Amino acid sequence: MAATTQIIYKIIFGLFILLSDTLLGQNFSLEKLNSNVNVSFRGLDVINKKIVWVSGTKGTVLKTNNSGDTWQNISVPNSNEIDFRDIEVFDKNTAIVMGISSPARFYKTKDGGKNWDLVYFNKHKEVFFDGMSFWNKNNGIAFSDPVNGKHYLIETKDGGETWQEIPSNGIPEKLEVEHGFAASGTGIPVYGNKTVWLGMGGEKSRVFKSKDGGMNWVAVETPLSHGGESTGIYSLAFKNKKVGVAVGGDYTNQNIKNTMVYTENGGKTWHLPEKKINEYRECVVHYNENIFIAVGPSGIDISKDNGKNWIKENRRVKDLTAIAFAKNSRTGFAVGKNGKIYKLRKKN
Repeated sequence: MAATTQIIYKIIFGLFILLSDTLLGQNFSLEKLNSNVNVSFRGLDVINKKIVWVSGTKGTVLKTNNSGDTWQNISVPNSNEIDFRDIEVFDKNTAIVMGISSPARFYKTKDGGKNWDLVYFNKHKEVFFDGMSFWNKNNGIAFSDPVNGKHYLIETKDGGETWQEIPSNGIPEKLEVEHGFAASGTGIPVYGNKTVWLGMGGEKSRVFKSKDGGMNWVAVETPLSHGGESTGIYSLAFKNKKVGVAVGGDYTNQNIKNTMVYTENGGKTWHLPEKKINEYRECVVHYNENIFIAVGPSGIDISKDNGKNWIKENRRVKDLTAIAFAKNSRTGFAVGKNGKIYKLRKKN
């Protein structure tokens, strides 16, 4: 009788696990797309549900004009050694890709990737760009790991045609160990015409904020995991000027605690969620209303209350690095290692 009871319990438990695994993906359906390349993608920009550009290692840039049914390889020529970890797309023809390490190189295309022009070059041995963002088609900002012991940012006012270093006297002094992370190029979100946030890690997990286009900054500490060389904030997303979420952790420790924080006052204070997902995360995005979505090596998470509580959305999809959604659309895309590209659709 005891043996029979154990078998029944095992069957019930197995059904529970199967049902739970099925329910993890109840909010979004995922469709794996064929990129035809085996590179690591980290740059992602979704213009609308049809036009999407991605970038990654080996100088790779792909685009689709048909919602991912087919992808066109428009990689930058003679750039096989460059890792393009961020991409900003303005329209179907115009985009900028960010090469991260020395010599750091940004390229711009105005004809849909047929031709690329070098618009920024920096051969300083310490330069390592972590992300860039644009308020509009003209004004943008990018940040690197510290150079010569100071935080290093550059700006453009002509759509990325030229870039200038932002004076460091308006930026708080860097801690002994402090830098950014180029996990998905999303550590520097912008809002409105002048507001920008910056996620940092190392000795502390700090968020920097500027209201004047990056000239002057204030920095606040967050309770997100910190204290190590590879710990800190890897990505931030804001739904408006007050409500935002930051994620990160440690890429060398996938199960580190306190990898998500949220703010309700524009970044003045940050709080740990009530229900956490203690797993390293590389990118977070605001979907709509109160929904935020985070991705990382172990899968996808979702919060329906502005980051206060998180649940596991999907654990079948591994090694994701970035996620983005088209504005006012149920359609989104996620990218990752080994040429992975997925299309996400919100279920009714």
